[in-house]
Amino acid sequence: MGTRVFSRTALWGPLAAAMAAMGSLHPTPGPPRSPALPSPLRVHVALITVSVVFGANYVFTKKILEAVSPAAWVWFRIAAATAFLVPLAMMLRGTSGWPRARLWVGLGIASFFGVMLNQVLFTEGIARTTPEHSAVINAGIPTWTMLVAVCAGQERLGRRRVLAIVLALGGVLYLLGFDRMVFGTASTSAPRGSGPTLAGDLLTMANGIAFAVHLVLMRRLGQQVDPMRATAVMFVLASLMVGAWSAPQVTTADCSGVLSAPTVWLAAYAVLFATVMTYLLNTWALRHTHSSQVALYINVQPLVAAALNAALGAEPPGHRFFVALVLVAIGLWLLTREPAA
Repeated sequence: MGTRVFSRTALWGPLAAAMAAMGSLHPTPGPPRSPALPSPLRVHVALITVSVVFGANYVFTKKILEAVSPAAWVWFRIAAATAFLVPLAMMLRGTSGWPRARLWVGLGIASFFGVMLNQVLFTEGIARTTPEHSAVINAGIPTWTMLVAVCAGQERLGRRRVLAIVLALGGVLYLLGFDRMVFGTASTSAPRGSGPTLAGDLLTMANGIAFAVHLVLMRRLGQQVDPMRATAVMFVLASLMVGAWSAPQVTTADCSGVLSAPTVWLAAYAVLFATVMTYLLNTWALRHTHSSQVALYINVQPLVAAALNAALGAEPPGHRFFVALVLVAIGLWLLTREPAA
């Protein structure tokens, strides 16, 4: 997530893990740096911080959607993130060297899958499921990325990778409860029908697949453009695309809802901490640790989401959550431990 990170609004942790699992998707330009390496403790603290921030963000996003419609929140969040990331990219990278016009089409397609479609599906999905389910399903993004890369001819399947995909997919399917769930039926143990539905879980899984397509597209585009500049361009394009989809659905109640306490503070957390801060921490940490180590940190996020959600009064997760988490974690471990070709 040694890799460069293409940021987005909700799943930079899974993004970083996906990139780590596949190896360096974005070669670092310029000569290698020689400053003294930071202590391993600082790197681990940075990665733990990212995982805790992301894990909490699943819960906070669910709370935000109690006051703001999913369509409105997608637009608000991407627009706010764009307002921070574009000036940040210009400050850190300058005003020259931005992507040439011919790359904007490719970045537009990548933005559609990786920001617009991904974020719409994520938000619509978590509105219909629980933070715990969303976090576990998104922990499978590195596996879906590998599978999409194989389909695109960018990677090869080996026995260990096949086993990793089977385990991760099996964990997600068990979490979805295909053996007992009926489409659109909430968990009977959840209050007021607010528990996970198959529709919400499938939307969340589709969000991960869309983001996997984005990563595979960026594997080629990323060699031609600076990651931070590309991120800024994709967010600008995503703001326009999401705006075209969300604007007709936004109401005055959404605007007042997102600006009212405590929603406004949760929204600020989502943009400033779960977006800008985690992007910077991930970018720094990935330069100073092994990619496999980074990828495994994604499994902290579902635990944080489950603990925080329970602390706020939600029903504790059942055995399916933990079985699925273990299967996805083993699959990711196999994926990152595979010897280089």
